Amino acid sequence: MLKKSVVLNNGVSMPSLGLGTSLRNKPNKVDNQQFVESVKHALKTGYRHIDTAKCYNNEHLIGQAIRESNIDRKDIFLVTKLFPDDMGFDKTLKAFDKSCKQLQVDYIDLYLIHFPAKIRGQNNDVEKSRQLRLDTWKALEKLYSDGKCRAIGVSNYMPRHLEEIFDAGMTVPSVNQCEFHPYYNNKGLYEYCNKLGIQFEGYSPLGKGNLLNDNIVLDLSKKYSKSCAQILLNWSLRNNVATIPGSTNHERIEENSDIFDFSLSDEDVSLLWTLNKNEKVSWDPTNIV
Repeated sequence: MLKKSVVLNNGVSMPSLGLGTSLRNKPNKVDNQQFVESVKHALKTGYRHIDTAKCYNNEHLIGQAIRESNIDRKDIFLVTKLFPDDMGFDKTLKAFDKSCKQLQVDYIDLYLIHFPAKIRGQNNDVEKSRQLRLDTWKALEKLYSDGKCRAIGVSNYMPRHLEEIFDAGMTVPSVNQCEFHPYYNNKGLYEYCNKLGIQFEGYSPLGKGNLLNDNIVLDLSKKYSKSCAQILLNWSLRNNVATIPGSTNHERIEENSDIFDFSLSDEDVSLLWTLNKNEKVSWDPTNIV
């Protein structure tokens, strides 16, 4: 059977399935109350891992949903991310405190650097970019040592960005959250993180819907009597990749969680790996110095 949780390299347990919440900024976004109700429904359905970020502009709404759910804070694994333009030691500490205030919590379970560079005014100076990342990581180390977050990690980091941390003798990240689906399986980075004990976590696990009409995925859907989305999410978990599908539709939220009663065969897991097209649907950190 699939694992319902993964143990990070610092011993903290993280649910392997989470609710992604970046969808609120898309063209089909729902209003604030509908969004709050969707998060509450996910918690009622059994989700205990909620993923957000400052740049999603919904931390305050997630805080409201958690409060109204009447579920103990300690039973929810809450993830948020540092906005890229808030990178730097002091700015990171201030941004973290602001996120906690928005979420109405006094600690974060997992705090991530969202992207390895600022969005505005990206610096092409390799040394300045490296130092900015290291100063930011030093701030996350302080937050962790101060007990303000239970684990720290990164998002969209390539091997060279991770190597900067290792070369500086700093704490190994617990998580690297990156795009991961059969059309963009990120295999080299996935294997690199696995080798180093960094939990790989995938966002956009359905390729933003592009995979739902793939013939092989459709065939597997019929074979297992599961939806295409369930096939793809099961594939992530079979590869020990934590996954955070996003939806505000109550039925899809339930459907996405109903993936633990079957397991793709080794052959079908391998088959889905062959679909890779290096087709990204989100941020591309490849050329970030």
